[in-house]
Amino acid sequence: MTRTARRDRATALEAVNVEELGRRVEHWVEAGVISREQGDAILALEGAHPEPAGGRRAVAVEVLGYLGGGLALVAGFVLGAESWTQLGHWGRVAVLAVLTTVLLAAGWRLREDRGRVLPRLASVLWLASVAAFAGLLAVLLGGRSDDALDDPSLWVAGGALVLVGGLYLLERRVLQQVALFAAVVATMVTAGDELGWPWEQVEGYGFLVLGLAWLELGRRGLVGPRRTSEALGSLVLLSGPEVLDAGGAGPGDWGLWLGLVLAVGLIVAGSALRRNVPLGIGAVGMVVFLGQLAGQHWRDLGAPLAILLVGLGLVVAAVVLARLRPAGNGAPR
Repeated sequence: MTRTARRDRATALEAVNVEELGRRVEHWVEAGVISREQGDAILALEGAHPEPAGGRRAVAVEVLGYLGGGLALVAGFVLGAESWTQLGHWGRVAVLAVLTTVLLAAGWRLREDRGRVLPRLASVLWLASVAAFAGLLAVLLGGRSDDALDDPSLWVAGGALVLVGGLYLLERRVLQQVALFAAVVATMVTAGDELGWPWEQVEGYGFLVLGLAWLELGRRGLVGPRRTSEALGSLVLLSGPEVLDAGGAGPGDWGLWLGLVLAVGLIVAGSALRRNVPLGIGAVGMVVFLGQLAGQHWRDLGAPLAILLVGLGLVVAAVVLARLRPAGNGAPR
């Protein structure tokens, strides 16, 4: 009797430990500390199962959800192309309102599942709901014009930002962060347009500030997963100098030189912090900006010398990546 009780107690403790391990691994994956594959490997090694019970049913639900969503999307485009002008103002409002409500409700219901499959589908549905809600605001605020969706205002971008911000607070997943980032960019660009500022300054300097801010927020754990915040922040940070150069904001090609400096900064920061995402994006950015600078001075330097500089830049980038790769015995993140 005592031996049986001890065995039952050990089994119960093991189940609790496995469940706690599953929660911790899920938290590590969401924070970007380890990849999903590494998390599944940890759970498999410890005897846990990365997929919840009824996993086949969950996968089937996800497939049906994607298939149904795709069909609904195609039907929506066809309906919009053929009958959008015939629906009338309030007909369009009703269609977009119902679509937004259904997507939000379905996402809310699916997010309660403890597995990974259904919450992933919920993230996709919520992402689509943000687009539908933005369309709803555009129709409501754009009056009865047939092209109300073609010119979104600051209120549309701001309203979408409020919705996606609330959804992100509920579920800090990759797609919700991407939607939040896109809404911030749209709000920033439309605000600059409303104020009458030059587009190259709004997008160029705005991207620089937003990229740095997003990287810092990701480092502090305020936006996550961290890998996503690093990718978004690094890409938009290097996009700022490109916009400044394309718009002719500033003397000469100083925007390209600024981009080259920022790319090198991402390489150094990625190595120092042992973060692969900014390290890789910085290396690619370094090659791109070196190539653009060589192209700018092709005639001044001569074709052979310009090609030589680009080749040396590629070699330097390779050496930098080899020598400044994330150090330490820990697994790369």
